[in-house]
Amino acid sequence: MSRDGLVHVAMLPWSAFGHLIPFLQLSIALAKSGIHVSFLATPRNILRLPKIPPNLSNLIDFVPLPLPKPESTPLPESAEATVDITADKIQYLKLACDLFQEPVRDFVSEKSPHWIIVDFFHHWAVDIAQDFNIPIVRFCAVSAATVVFFGAHKLPVDGDKRLLPQSWTLPPEYVDFSSRVAYKKHEAEHTTLDITGRTRRECLTATE
Repeated sequence: MSRDGLVHVAMLPWSAFGHLIPFLQLSIALAKSGIHVSFLATPRNILRLPKIPPNLSNLIDFVPLPLPKPESTPLPESAEATVDITADKIQYLKLACDLFQEPVRDFVSEKSPHWIIVDFFHHWAVDIAQDFNIPIVRFCAVSAATVVFFGAHKLPVDGDKRLLPQSWTLPPEYVDFSSRVAYKKHEAEHTTLDITGRTRRECLTATE
């Protein structure tokens, strides 16, 4: 089956299987509609994904992107997803994934996909899409409640008040209805600024 003339979509999920699997499911749905999909992920993550239906193998290309490891990184050699590390090391995985920018830019330059579908952690993909004048869509693998909790929307937000971990242990002030959505104290410690210089909230907002 020739793929000439088909719409080509590049998928760029975050390196967590709670994100990779929904992106794969979306890729399968797009392929069933006759869309050519390039699924960009690390080699080990690709190997651990469920197998795609054989009749769609001509429409879904897995594009391996070796995970760049900054010098002196505490990431284990085989770590390519959040399942491979403890919560305190996720910031180093984020930092490593930020180094995907150049390989992704090279891919987009060479393959010229019609669309890019991106996870919110890869905020830098927005600049790549703009540079090549390619439409970009954020596919959110988290719930609407999570998006509201992080404040990545057009409603009024409470700004700098949520830079401290303890502020995430309560529902945000802009939620004007009863809600129990909040982090436990130990969970909140990983929500604020880390070595990447960006919070999860900023990543969500950047990819709106």
